[in-house]
Order: sequence, then C-alpha cells, then structure tokens
Amino acid sequence: MAALSIRRDRTPAVLRKLAKAEVDARVARRMLAIANALDGMSREDAARSAGMDRQTLRDWVTRYNEHGVDGLADRWGEGRPPKLSPQEKVDLVAIVLAGPDPEASGIAAFTREDLVRICQERFGKSLHVSSMGRILHDLGLSRQKARASHPQKDLAAQAAFKKSPGAAQKTQHTHKNKRIRLFFQDEARIGQKGRTVHVWWRRGERPPGLCDKRFTFAYIFAAVEPGTDNGFALVMPHANTEAMQEFLDRFAATIGEHDHVVMMLDRAGWHGSGDLRVPHNITLEPLPAYSPELNPVERVWLYLKERFLSHRLHADYEAIVEAACDAWNRLRNELGRIKSLCSYPWIPKVKA
Repeated sequence: MAALSIRRDRTPAVLRKLAKAEVDARVARRMLAIANALDGMSREDAARSAGMDRQTLRDWVTRYNEHGVDGLADRWGEGRPPKLSPQEKVDLVAIVLAGPDPEASGIAAFTREDLVRICQERFGKSLHVSSMGRILHDLGLSRQKARASHPQKDLAAQAAFKKSPGAAQKTQHTHKNKRIRLFFQDEARIGQKGRTVHVWWRRGERPPGLCDKRFTFAYIFAAVEPGTDNGFALVMPHANTEAMQEFLDRFAATIGEHDHVVMMLDRAGWHGSGDLRVPHNITLEPLPAYSPELNPVERVWLYLKERFLSHRLHADYEAIVEAACDAWNRLRNELGRIKSLCSYPWIPKVKA
C-alpha cells in the first residue's frame, strides 16, 4: 500500500509545539506521529512511536488532510437515544414511589418485571428487565427494605414540629442566663435474640449468619447532642420508670452548672410517668406520636446493631451488658460518627 501524502501547511516543528501544548494526550500522540512521518520516519515506525498501527495512522492522516489539527480530536457519537423520555422518567419515579395498591393489584411491591409491564401499558415502550434495572439505578432508586410506619402517624404534626420556633428557644424564657443544649433520647433492646446483616458473599449463594434465638436481654438508654459527638448511655436490665429515673439522674450529673438540657424523646409510658422526678437542669420535650424517624438516636441503634451487635452469641445477661458497653464505647471512639449519624437537616431549626 502506497503511503498517503500528508498536507504540509504546518512543519513538523510546529506540530510538535502544538502537541506539547495539547491537553488531550491522544491528540498530542497523533500530532507527533504525523510530525515524525513528515520528518521522513517510516509510517510503520511513526505509528508505533504513537502506540498505534499503520492503518490507524493512515486514518488519522486522512482526517488531518481534510480538517487540519481539528480533525485529530475524537468525535464521539451521541449513542443510542434513551428508551424513556425525560417526562416518562419523571412519571416512572412517581409510580415507583407511590407503589402498588395491594387491595386492587394483589401485590405488595413492584418488581422490575412489573415496571416493565407498566412501561409497556403506560408509555408503549418495550424494555428488558435488565434495562429497567439500569434505568432505576440511573434515576437514583434502589430496592430497600421498608421501615415500619404506624397507621396513626400524623404527617402534619411532624411537619409542624420541624417548623416550630425551636424547643430550645422556648425553654430559654424560663431558664435565663443558661446555655440551652438540645439532646435526643431513646432506648434499644439488646439481647440473645440475634439478627443478621448484609455481608459480602459468593454470588448466587445465600451466606450463613450466626443468629441466637434465646430471650435474655438488656436495654441501652442513650442521649446524643446533634451537631456534636456528645453522647451519654447506660445499660439497664429493664425499660421502665425506675430505669428512666436512674438514667436522668446520672445524665443530669454530667450537665454543667451554666447549662440546661432540652431532651427530646418519644411518648413511651416511662417517659411521661407521674412518678418520674425530672432533674431541675433537664426539660423533657415529647416528639410527635408514632414518629421514630424524627429521633436521630434511631440511626445510632441501627449502626450499633449492624456494625457491632449482629452475628453474636451471648451466654448470659452479663455477656449482653459487656457487648452493649463495648459497642457504645467503640462508637464513641469513632471521631465524628455520632455527629454524622445524627445530622438531620431540620434539627438546627428546633435547636435555634
């Protein structure tokens, strides 16, 4: 094959200078290969010097002859157009988030196959199941286990709570000259009745997970201060008024003399018991009913169980207490972990 002639409006020296200033390394290599060929190097050696074969160099010479240096840039095609239009993607997200009507459809949750069928019916678009999976992933959706939600939960009350002027601000009027600090409090049961978590394993096999089925347990009482790594916890044998009293008394002893704590907590019976003697430096503020998602301590419990307290066997109550204390101490030793877990965007509004 005869060597293809190369346009000579730029000298090899000019091409090398342009290649040195070029930010795209692939374009720079093509300029250098053409410069070497113009200098008399064989086309095979010029191609090899740029990491390509002779035919590829010939193709770039053709582009260079037609368009000059601009012809050496990659021209990527736009690719196959997306299956779903932008509006159809918006509609698909709305369908997924709304979920099926179990009474009307008889199913509790959509599968990819269900969504493929819906796209065919609603949009007239035929999709493969694997394509539907990629579309859902690109739309920021993933298959997750739903969190239990009480049917009597009041969404309006939750929204109003998040927009309130702030529990700390309201308390400031009755505790002047005090620094008001906001804590959230909750309890979690830790015991022999174990749990499993997601682990890495061979594809196509279900991994084994150590899980006890006995019923001895203890409770972790904890309070955290959002925006900080401050936290206080006690492991107690029961969750009742006496245990709550012990927790409050010990927590109150850690509060500085110039501080007053507003403690947000759920409406468990022992939190509002008439026998509970709330220390003078603490104000208890109940969360809206049936609203565990408003309490950032719930994320602390999930982290402790997923990270430290699953796939475990506890011989007795003392072993449970030791494991719970160890898990809490490990959490406290992870700098920034409590702050990260409890950073709810609306909390500064309550705290202000």
